[in-house]
Amino acid sequence: MDSVGATARTPHLTRSPGLNGHRHSRHSGMLHEPAEPTSASYGAIPLQQLRPVARSASNPRDTSSFLPTTAATRGLNAITRTPKHSYHSQKPLLNGLLGGKKDLESLPIVDGVADGKQQQASPETGRAVKIGLYGVLNTVICIPVMISFAQIIFRDPAFQPYMSDLVKLVLTSAAIHQTCFTLSSSLPFAIGQVQDAGLIFLSAMASSIVQALRKKEHELFSMEEVIATTLFTLAISTALLGVALIITGKLKIASFVQYLPMPVVGGYLAYIGFYCLEAGLSMMANKTIKDPADWVQLANADALLLVTPGIITGILVFFVLSRYEHVAILPCCMFAILLVFYLILLVTGTSLEEARAAGWVSPPPATPRSIVEIYSFYDWQLADLSYLVPQLPTWIAMYFVVAFSSSLDVAAIEMSLGTPLDHNHELQTVGLSNLVSGLTGGFTGSYIFSQTIFTMRAKLDSRANGMLIVLLEIAVVLCPFSVIAYVPKMFFGALQTLIAIDLMTEWMWHARHKMLTREYAIVWFTFIIMNAFNLEVGIVLGIVIAAFNFIWSYIMAVASVHRVMKRSRVERDLRESALLEHQRLSIVTLELDGFIFFGSSVKMMEEVRKHVLVNVSEAQQQQQQEQSQQQQNAFHSSPSLPTRNGSSSLRSSMIQAQGSSSSTLPSESENEQEGLMTLERGVDGSMMFATNNIPTEFAPLSMHAVRTRFCILDFERVRGVDATAMRSCFHAIKQLLDQHGIVLVFSNVPPQTEKLLRVNEVIETEDEDGSLLFETLDKALEWCEDEILVAQGLFPLSETSPREHDDGKQCRIELLHKLLPAHPDKALKHDDSVVLTKEIGDLYIEPVIKGMGEYVYRAGHAVTGMFFVGYGKVDVYLPSNLHEGMGPGFSGRKRILRVCQGGIIGASEFILHKRHEFTAEARATTFLFYLSKTKYRKMQQDHPQIAARFQQAMLQSLARTVMESNIADD
Repeated sequence: MDSVGATARTPHLTRSPGLNGHRHSRHSGMLHEPAEPTSASYGAIPLQQLRPVARSASNPRDTSSFLPTTAATRGLNAITRTPKHSYHSQKPLLNGLLGGKKDLESLPIVDGVADGKQQQASPETGRAVKIGLYGVLNTVICIPVMISFAQIIFRDPAFQPYMSDLVKLVLTSAAIHQTCFTLSSSLPFAIGQVQDAGLIFLSAMASSIVQALRKKEHELFSMEEVIATTLFTLAISTALLGVALIITGKLKIASFVQYLPMPVVGGYLAYIGFYCLEAGLSMMANKTIKDPADWVQLANADALLLVTPGIITGILVFFVLSRYEHVAILPCCMFAILLVFYLILLVTGTSLEEARAAGWVSPPPATPRSIVEIYSFYDWQLADLSYLVPQLPTWIAMYFVVAFSSSLDVAAIEMSLGTPLDHNHELQTVGLSNLVSGLTGGFTGSYIFSQTIFTMRAKLDSRANGMLIVLLEIAVVLCPFSVIAYVPKMFFGALQTLIAIDLMTEWMWHARHKMLTREYAIVWFTFIIMNAFNLEVGIVLGIVIAAFNFIWSYIMAVASVHRVMKRSRVERDLRESALLEHQRLSIVTLELDGFIFFGSSVKMMEEVRKHVLVNVSEAQQQQQQEQSQQQQNAFHSSPSLPTRNGSSSLRSSMIQAQGSSSSTLPSESENEQEGLMTLERGVDGSMMFATNNIPTEFAPLSMHAVRTRFCILDFERVRGVDATAMRSCFHAIKQLLDQHGIVLVFSNVPPQTEKLLRVNEVIETEDEDGSLLFETLDKALEWCEDEILVAQGLFPLSETSPREHDDGKQCRIELLHKLLPAHPDKALKHDDSVVLTKEIGDLYIEPVIKGMGEYVYRAGHAVTGMFFVGYGKVDVYLPSNLHEGMGPGFSGRKRILRVCQGGIIGASEFILHKRHEFTAEARATTFLFYLSKTKYRKMQQDHPQIAARFQQAMLQSLARTVMESNIADD
């Protein structure tokens, strides 16, 4: 029987028995033997078998070579981790049947499980025997649990005189559930019974009806009215639950009910355990124990004498099942409890009547009722259905928990079956079962996943197994005497203690390893609130606290800001590359991640302050201005926001922003002299310093901190932004950066977010000079780098070199000479042999002019040479057809590189003698110098010094690309 329907079906920690009978430790894993998977699995862990070996002639039935090595081999009731159901024996029975060598030898029917071929060859009589045996085993497990469930549902003392009859109603409902699952489930081996997921809710409904009737003033009521009202309320609630589950499955929204937070479910399951413990104590002591305050009733010798044997027995069974692995352990424990009890009566000479009088056994009913007479309790004339409406909150909670539990049961069966199941269809099956059960006066139920898996492992694909369980349960119902009148109370008390220990230790202790600390605290919070108030309040408050925990986690983790090192994918000449290496850190790139809302604004502002660097003198001057402004506006609100100047150009806005902090921006040398500092605030409001003192030996290095000029916010990973964050975060960041002459740039901004940025005047209007908003981060970086080059007065060589006109096609050899690096041998620096003259250039270099949109070469074409960009720009990209052909998730063309003046196109393919992997396309009117492979080889022979310069250009281009890619966070 599945102990806790709502428990999550997570993989269990397993311990595997040794091949020679030696047991491993509690936390040991699977055997490290070569294994090959089978088609079945247990839980989330694939079932594996050791490689088969030849069976000996003396023992042809030796199945030790097929010893499974996963959860299925753990034997009877091995302790697992969250969640686990170790106190029921259907999973242990499965484990034992599929377990060690002794188990297999002692149970000949399991040969069919271990060896599919033998199972197929077994005669029909053997199949019938197997069906009969598994049907009896399932029934033996179900019946005691159903009796315990009946005592939990009707735990109020008012129901005790009718307990024998109510037990038969629960058994009848279990048979009805099993009939529905056997006939309508897609799984022929399905086991479905009254389940404990809705057990506590039914018990709460029953107790609340009794309490409400007791509180009615000036009205008398009979127990017949109480029974009728309670039974009708529970039956109608069960039927309505079935309708709700069917609708949920029909609408295909089974995943919706799985939104219930797991810590809340854990607290509820721990409460189930505590509830079972109180029910067991109440039954054994014959006292009313409904909350911890009632435990004081046990503080007397008679009560302690009655409850102590059951509690001790439950604890002993729990530890026995935790340590020993055998199919017969749990049934033997159950039989031993009965045997020891009656042996004590025999030895002490105590009669059964004396034991009943002393409170050890429930008294038999005065007049045993048949099932037909029991159904006479359902009397419409005696039922007061006005008590049905107050149960609505409890019913809603029951719906979510039962639906959640059933979905997890189906998921557990699905993982073990190895075949996908339709969760919505199976939820409809559960709904149909509850509808029929409710219409026939029954109680809630669902799949019993562990017994279903147990039957599946036996390869019993016949529905006869389920029908046999139905017949055996009906036989117990039709029995003319009361079963509980001959079974000691300590038997059921021990079973309920076993359930309580397992659930409470699992969710209130072992779960700390499966959850975050805050989630583990929610488990305890939910458990305490349920005990202090009631079930519904505990679930509602638990969900509320879980929601606040989610919000807190979202603020602290999801909406994050990361500083990254990025460079644009633009290849430039050596002068520009060298300058950008020194100034690249003046571009601060921050990657935003998650959903940005009002709760993450403070954190984002702190990150911007932490990464932006300004000169010390600027920061100190700004701090003095802020202090002066605060004194002047001590009793005023924050200053008004500046208006947007749509006609001003971007570059003029930069100059104005720079002038707001100082008349001129300090040079790099001034930065190094006075140092830099962040905009972080100390506890007292003072700015925190980060000096720029570089050791002398590291001074020549190109990468070091410089004053921030640009701050890029990349929205590629942002999933949404709310309106509050626009004002409290981005507008504040823009104002802060404007005060220090730092340009704020945005990239990868979604359309809706862009609209909010413009409405809130964070982004300026686009103009002829560009925009603060760019489609990609690469384009934003390219623009920032261009602005740095312009600010440093570095112009393209093509604008300063003299031109040699020859109908617009003559090579500008002097330009190419300047673009090429010097000869690697410094001794030849002034040698005429390294000078690229017009005459030499005409021998090898071919001028090429490409208009915008024209291809330089295309992917897949043969490599015939390489190109040097004289002026213009060329995009190298992976075409969309090739990009999309890489697999799912790739779409559109992907830009690999932009090559500007002085860059080389096709150098890597030129060296590797490969076909072009990308396409090169001119993005403006572009002048190219083309050097073919043939002429390059001739140049190496006739003009080796000039060829060395071309080779040096290729090596420097590739080396620079490798170095920058190592530094950048790509």
